[in-house]
Amino acid sequence: MEGKPLALAVLLAGALAVGIGVFVLHAASAPPPTPERPRPPPPAAVMVHSDMRFSPVYYRTLIEQDSKAYGIPAPAWDDITQPNPYFDELKEKQHLRIKAPIETRHLRISMEISKVPSVIGGQALSADHLVLRIENRTPVYLAYRIQTSVPDKRKCSSKGEIPHNAVAIGPNQTILRTECLYRKDESVDVNRIEVVEMPALSAYYVSRLPPNATLYDPRTFTGHVGFRGQDSCQQTFSWREIKDGVDAKQFEWKDVIDFYARHNCSEYSFFKTYRYRTDTNAPLPARPLD
Repeated sequence: MEGKPLALAVLLAGALAVGIGVFVLHAASAPPPTPERPRPPPPAAVMVHSDMRFSPVYYRTLIEQDSKAYGIPAPAWDDITQPNPYFDELKEKQHLRIKAPIETRHLRISMEISKVPSVIGGQALSADHLVLRIENRTPVYLAYRIQTSVPDKRKCSSKGEIPHNAVAIGPNQTILRTECLYRKDESVDVNRIEVVEMPALSAYYVSRLPPNATLYDPRTFTGHVGFRGQDSCQQTFSWREIKDGVDAKQFEWKDVIDFYARHNCSEYSFFKTYRYRTDTNAPLPARPLD
Protein backbone atom coordinates (compact mmCIF):
# COMPACT_ATOMS: atom_id res chain seq x y z
CA MET A 1 0.00 0.00 0.00
CA GLU A 2 2.84 2.33 0.80
CA GLY A 3 4.34 1.90 -2.68
CA LYS A 4 1.23 3.23 -4.45
CA PRO A 5 1.27 6.80 -2.97
CA LEU A 6 4.96 7.03 -3.66
CA ALA A 7 4.51 5.93 -7.25
CA LEU A 8 1.64 8.40 -7.67
CA ALA A 9 3.75 11.27 -6.30
CA VAL A 10 6.58 10.42 -8.66
CA LEU A 11 4.13 10.32 -11.57
CA LEU A 12 2.62 13.73 -10.70
CA ALA A 13 6.05 15.31 -10.28
CA GLY A 14 7.12 14.01 -13.67
CA ALA A 15 3.98 15.32 -15.35
CA LEU A 16 4.50 18.75 -13.75
CA ALA A 17 8.11 18.91 -14.93
CA VAL A 18 7.06 18.02 -18.48
CA GLY A 19 4.37 20.72 -18.42
CA ILE A 20 6.79 23.39 -17.23
CA GLY A 21 9.28 22.39 -19.89
CA VAL A 22 6.66 22.62 -22.65
CA PHE A 23 5.57 26.10 -21.40
CA VAL A 24 9.15 27.36 -21.33
CA LEU A 25 9.84 26.07 -24.85
CA HIS A 26 6.59 27.63 -26.16
CA ALA A 27 7.36 30.97 -24.53
CA ALA A 28 10.87 30.97 -25.96
CA SER A 29 9.66 30.20 -29.48
CA ALA A 30 6.66 32.64 -29.45
CA PRO A 31 7.07 35.78 -31.65
CA PRO A 32 7.76 39.05 -29.81
CA PRO A 33 4.82 41.48 -29.34
CA THR A 34 4.08 43.86 -32.21
CA PRO A 35 5.94 47.16 -31.63
CA GLU A 36 3.86 50.34 -31.19
CA ARG A 37 3.34 52.29 -34.40
CA PRO A 38 5.47 55.44 -34.53
CA ARG A 39 3.52 58.58 -33.64
CA PRO A 40 3.32 61.46 -36.13
CA PRO A 41 5.69 64.36 -35.47
CA PRO A 42 4.26 67.34 -33.57
CA PRO A 43 3.27 70.48 -35.48
CA ALA A 44 6.12 72.68 -36.65
CA ALA A 45 5.21 75.41 -34.14
CA VAL A 46 5.59 72.93 -31.27
CA MET A 47 8.96 71.75 -32.58
CA VAL A 48 10.38 75.26 -32.23
CA HIS A 49 12.17 75.06 -28.92
CA SER A 50 11.11 77.73 -26.45
CA ASP A 51 14.69 78.95 -26.08
CA MET A 52 14.85 79.50 -29.83
CA ARG A 53 11.47 81.27 -29.93
CA PHE A 54 12.57 83.66 -27.22
CA SER A 55 15.94 84.40 -28.78
CA PRO A 56 16.47 87.94 -30.18
CA VAL A 57 17.52 86.50 -33.55
CA TYR A 58 14.31 84.51 -33.96
CA TYR A 59 12.24 87.47 -32.78
CA ARG A 60 13.83 89.92 -35.23
CA THR A 61 13.52 87.45 -38.10
CA LEU A 62 9.82 87.01 -37.31
CA ILE A 63 9.28 90.78 -37.39
CA GLU A 64 10.90 91.01 -40.82
CA GLN A 65 8.95 88.03 -42.18
CA ASP A 66 5.62 89.28 -40.83
CA SER A 67 6.16 92.76 -42.27
CA LYS A 68 6.91 91.27 -45.66
CA ALA A 69 3.81 89.04 -45.47
CA TYR A 70 1.61 92.06 -44.62
CA GLY A 71 3.16 94.18 -47.36
CA ILE A 72 4.31 96.92 -45.00
CA PRO A 73 7.79 98.25 -44.15
CA ALA A 74 9.50 96.50 -41.26
CA PRO A 75 9.66 98.80 -38.22
CA ALA A 76 13.01 100.06 -37.01
CA TRP A 77 14.28 98.31 -33.89
CA ASP A 78 13.96 101.56 -31.93
CA ASP A 79 10.27 101.75 -32.87
CA ILE A 80 9.66 98.28 -31.47
CA THR A 81 11.59 98.79 -28.23
CA GLN A 82 10.41 102.28 -27.29
CA PRO A 83 7.20 102.82 -25.26
CA ASN A 84 4.01 103.12 -27.30
CA PRO A 85 2.40 106.43 -26.24
CA TYR A 86 -0.80 105.76 -24.30
CA PHE A 87 -3.61 108.29 -23.81
CA ASP A 88 -6.70 108.05 -21.62
CA GLU A 89 -8.63 110.70 -23.53
CA LEU A 90 -12.07 110.56 -21.94
CA LYS A 91 -12.59 109.48 -18.36
CA GLU A 92 -16.05 110.90 -17.68
CA LYS A 93 -19.27 109.84 -19.37
CA GLN A 94 -20.58 112.13 -22.10
CA HIS A 95 -23.91 111.91 -23.85
CA LEU A 96 -23.42 111.68 -27.61
CA ARG A 97 -25.95 113.57 -29.69
CA ILE A 98 -26.39 113.62 -33.45
CA LYS A 99 -24.48 116.52 -35.04
CA ALA A 100 -22.64 117.12 -31.75
CA PRO A 101 -19.31 115.24 -32.07
CA ILE A 102 -16.76 114.58 -29.36
CA GLU A 103 -13.18 115.44 -30.28
CA THR A 104 -10.07 114.24 -28.49
CA ARG A 105 -6.40 114.60 -29.28
CA HIS A 106 -6.54 111.61 -31.66
CA LEU A 107 -10.16 110.88 -32.51
CA ARG A 108 -13.36 112.53 -33.61
CA ILE A 109 -16.46 110.64 -32.49
CA SER A 110 -19.89 111.42 -33.94
CA MET A 111 -23.30 109.79 -34.24
CA GLU A 112 -25.40 109.40 -37.37
CA ILE A 113 -28.51 107.52 -38.48
CA SER A 114 -27.97 105.05 -41.33
CA LYS A 115 -29.77 102.08 -42.80
CA VAL A 116 -28.00 98.78 -42.14
CA PRO A 117 -29.13 95.25 -43.09
CA SER A 118 -30.41 93.35 -40.07
CA VAL A 119 -32.76 90.53 -39.09
CA ILE A 120 -35.83 91.61 -37.11
CA GLY A 121 -38.61 89.21 -36.21
CA GLY A 122 -37.06 86.56 -38.45
CA GLN A 123 -37.15 88.86 -41.48
CA ALA A 124 -34.13 90.34 -43.23
CA LEU A 125 -34.55 94.03 -43.88
CA SER A 126 -32.68 97.30 -43.97
CA ALA A 127 -33.40 99.24 -40.79
CA ASP A 128 -32.34 102.57 -39.34
CA HIS A 129 -29.42 102.28 -36.91
CA LEU A 130 -27.50 104.54 -34.62
CA VAL A 131 -24.03 104.40 -36.16
CA LEU A 132 -20.86 105.56 -34.43
CA ARG A 133 -18.44 107.34 -36.75
CA ILE A 134 -14.81 107.08 -35.58
CA GLU A 135 -12.25 109.27 -37.35
CA ASN A 136 -8.52 109.07 -36.77
CA ARG A 137 -7.34 112.67 -36.82
CA THR A 138 -3.65 111.72 -36.87
CA PRO A 139 -1.16 110.34 -39.44
CA VAL A 140 -0.27 107.34 -37.23
CA TYR A 141 -1.73 103.91 -36.50
CA LEU A 142 -3.73 103.63 -33.29
CA ALA A 143 -5.05 100.87 -31.10
CA TYR A 144 -8.26 102.23 -29.61
CA ARG A 145 -11.06 101.35 -27.25
CA ILE A 146 -14.22 103.43 -27.17
CA GLN A 147 -16.54 102.20 -24.45
CA THR A 148 -20.16 103.19 -24.94
CA SER A 149 -23.42 102.30 -23.23
CA VAL A 150 -27.12 102.26 -24.08
CA PRO A 151 -30.12 102.21 -21.73
CA ASP A 152 -31.07 98.62 -22.58
CA LYS A 153 -28.72 96.27 -24.45
CA ARG A 154 -31.54 93.84 -25.13
CA LYS A 155 -33.08 96.30 -27.55
CA CYS A 156 -29.89 96.15 -29.60
CA SER A 157 -29.64 92.34 -29.85
CA SER A 158 -31.09 92.24 -33.38
CA LYS A 159 -29.06 95.13 -34.76
CA GLY A 160 -27.04 94.69 -37.92
CA GLU A 161 -23.25 94.82 -38.13
CA ILE A 162 -20.92 96.93 -40.25
CA PRO A 163 -17.60 95.10 -40.74
CA HIS A 164 -14.90 97.18 -39.07
CA ASN A 165 -11.63 96.89 -37.21
CA ALA A 166 -12.71 97.09 -33.57
CA VAL A 167 -9.13 97.14 -32.22
CA ALA A 168 -6.97 99.34 -34.47
CA ILE A 169 -7.44 102.19 -36.93
CA GLY A 170 -5.13 103.35 -39.71
CA PRO A 171 -3.78 106.87 -40.29
CA ASN A 172 -6.61 109.33 -41.07
CA GLN A 173 -8.98 106.37 -41.43
CA THR A 174 -12.71 106.47 -40.69
CA ILE A 175 -14.50 103.51 -39.11
CA LEU A 176 -18.25 102.97 -38.76
CA ARG A 177 -19.83 100.67 -36.20
CA THR A 178 -23.44 100.13 -35.20
CA GLU A 179 -24.51 100.93 -31.65
CA CYS A 180 -28.20 100.00 -31.68
CA LEU A 181 -31.35 100.04 -33.75
CA TYR A 182 -32.66 103.58 -34.07
CA ARG A 183 -35.61 104.54 -31.91
CA LYS A 184 -36.78 107.99 -30.95
CA ASP A 185 -35.99 107.38 -27.29
CA GLU A 186 -32.68 105.58 -27.90
CA SER A 187 -29.47 107.21 -26.69
CA VAL A 188 -25.75 106.46 -26.57
CA ASP A 189 -23.26 107.55 -23.92
CA VAL A 190 -19.50 107.53 -24.41
CA ASN A 191 -17.94 106.31 -21.17
CA ARG A 192 -14.22 106.16 -21.94
CA ILE A 193 -11.79 106.60 -24.83
CA GLU A 194 -8.32 105.02 -24.74
CA VAL A 195 -5.68 105.22 -27.46
CA VAL A 196 -2.21 103.75 -28.02
CA GLU A 197 0.02 105.06 -30.82
CA MET A 198 2.03 102.32 -32.51
CA PRO A 199 3.93 101.27 -35.66
CA ALA A 200 2.03 99.74 -38.58
CA LEU A 201 3.17 96.18 -37.82
CA SER A 202 1.99 96.55 -34.22
CA ALA A 203 -1.46 97.64 -35.42
CA TYR A 204 -1.60 94.57 -37.68
CA TYR A 205 -0.56 92.40 -34.75
CA VAL A 206 -3.21 93.64 -32.30
CA SER A 207 -5.99 93.50 -34.90
CA ARG A 208 -5.44 89.72 -35.15
CA LEU A 209 -6.65 89.14 -31.59
CA PRO A 210 -9.73 86.90 -31.68
CA PRO A 211 -13.03 88.52 -30.63
CA ASN A 212 -13.71 88.17 -26.93
CA ALA A 213 -15.85 89.89 -24.32
CA THR A 214 -12.97 90.28 -21.86
CA LEU A 215 -11.64 93.56 -23.24
CA TYR A 216 -14.48 94.72 -25.48
CA ASP A 217 -18.27 94.87 -25.38
CA PRO A 218 -19.76 92.18 -27.67
CA ARG A 219 -22.44 94.69 -28.67
CA THR A 220 -19.82 96.72 -30.53
CA PHE A 221 -17.10 94.10 -31.14
CA THR A 222 -19.07 91.52 -33.11
CA GLY A 223 -18.37 93.09 -36.51
CA HIS A 224 -14.59 93.00 -36.00
CA VAL A 225 -12.46 92.43 -39.10
CA GLY A 226 -8.69 92.93 -38.99
CA PHE A 227 -6.55 94.70 -41.56
CA ARG A 228 -6.21 91.38 -43.42
CA GLY A 229 -9.83 90.30 -43.17
CA GLN A 230 -10.64 87.29 -40.99
CA ASP A 231 -7.00 86.74 -40.08
CA SER A 232 -7.39 85.93 -36.39
CA CYS A 233 -4.63 84.02 -34.66
CA GLN A 234 -5.28 80.73 -32.94
CA GLN A 235 -5.94 81.26 -29.26
CA THR A 236 -2.72 80.40 -27.42
CA PHE A 237 -3.66 82.05 -24.15
CA SER A 238 -6.43 81.95 -21.56
CA TRP A 239 -9.05 84.69 -21.75
CA ARG A 240 -10.19 83.46 -18.34
CA GLU A 241 -6.82 84.37 -16.80
CA ILE A 242 -6.87 87.74 -18.53
CA LYS A 243 -10.42 88.41 -17.32
CA ASP A 244 -9.51 87.44 -13.76
CA GLY A 245 -6.51 89.80 -13.87
CA VAL A 246 -8.56 92.67 -15.29
CA ASP A 247 -11.35 92.13 -12.77
CA ALA A 248 -8.79 92.08 -9.93
CA LYS A 249 -7.19 95.25 -11.38
CA GLN A 250 -3.83 93.49 -11.66
CA PHE A 251 -3.47 94.77 -15.22
CA GLU A 252 -5.65 96.48 -17.81
CA TRP A 253 -6.41 96.93 -21.50
CA LYS A 254 -3.25 98.88 -22.29
CA ASP A 255 -1.04 96.12 -20.83
CA VAL A 256 -2.58 93.40 -23.00
CA ILE A 257 -2.59 95.61 -26.10
CA ASP A 258 1.01 96.69 -25.54
CA PHE A 259 2.14 93.06 -25.29
CA TYR A 260 0.47 92.03 -28.53
CA ALA A 261 1.66 95.21 -30.25
CA ARG A 262 5.15 93.70 -29.91
CA HIS A 263 4.44 89.98 -30.15
CA ASN A 264 2.83 87.89 -32.89
CA CYS A 265 -0.10 86.21 -31.11
CA SER A 266 0.51 83.00 -33.07
CA GLU A 267 3.90 82.69 -31.41
CA TYR A 268 3.68 84.35 -28.00
CA SER A 269 1.14 84.41 -25.18
CA PHE A 270 0.37 87.22 -22.75
CA PHE A 271 1.39 86.46 -19.17
CA LYS A 272 0.01 88.04 -16.03
CA THR A 273 3.21 89.77 -14.92
CA TYR A 274 3.63 91.72 -18.16
CA ARG A 275 3.00 95.45 -17.87
CA TYR A 276 2.81 98.32 -20.35
CA ARG A 277 6.38 98.81 -21.51
CA THR A 278 8.20 101.88 -20.22
CA ASP A 279 11.81 100.64 -20.26
CA THR A 280 13.40 100.73 -23.72
CA ASN A 281 16.15 98.39 -22.50
CA ALA A 282 13.84 95.64 -21.31
CA PRO A 283 14.43 92.44 -23.30
CA LEU A 284 12.32 91.51 -26.31
CA PRO A 285 10.63 89.21 -26.79
CA ALA A 286 9.24 89.40 -23.28
CA ARG A 287 9.01 86.17 -21.34
CA PRO A 288 7.64 85.29 -17.89
CA LEU A 289 11.10 84.71 -16.43
CA ASP A 290 12.38 88.20 -17.30
